Amino acid sequence: MSTLSREERKTVSIQRLTRSAVLLAAALVLGLIEGFLPPLPAPVPLRYGLANVAVMATLIFIGSFEAFSVAFLKSIFVFMTRGLIAGAVSMTGTLLSVGVMIALERLFKRRISIFLLSISGAIAHNIGQLIFLTLFMQYRISVLLVGPYLLVFGILTGILSGALLYAMMRPLQSFFRRNG
Repeated sequence: MSTLSREERKTVSIQRLTRSAVLLAAALVLGLIEGFLPPLPAPVPLRYGLANVAVMATLIFIGSFEAFSVAFLKSIFVFMTRGLIAGAVSMTGTLLSVGVMIALERLFKRRISIFLLSISGAIAHNIGQLIFLTLFMQYRISVLLVGPYLLVFGILTGILSGALLYAMMRPLQSFFRRNG
């Protein structure tokens, strides 16, 4: 039996929902900002993965279910604003990425480096998108040709996302500690 009263559990649930909504809004804003940045110089379209900062913050500060929800809803937003193909590509990459990050967090019992988490998520995101483009869109490009680029850019964008989250850790810790 829980030590929290029904009213306290309801308050905690509302706080989790509100915090998830704030981090979803952050993911959407970061995704929009990313749209204004020049594309990465690669043989396939690659983005910086800035919205992943909010997904990782959700995973670290709130939980797995909420991180999955933020990632899923972010991809729905891509679908609504950029169309079916962009939404599907985003969904496959994002869900594989958050799945890998959740698995790593559980495997390492929440004692994993932000940078390892971020790099793993970025590489998984790129792999998910490549799988979708290859299998469902019959994208005609050699995996051996783009694989090294996806790995290198996954590492670089993962380091970028990890660095941004690392820079935000103190304010985020303060916010989550102060409000709940």
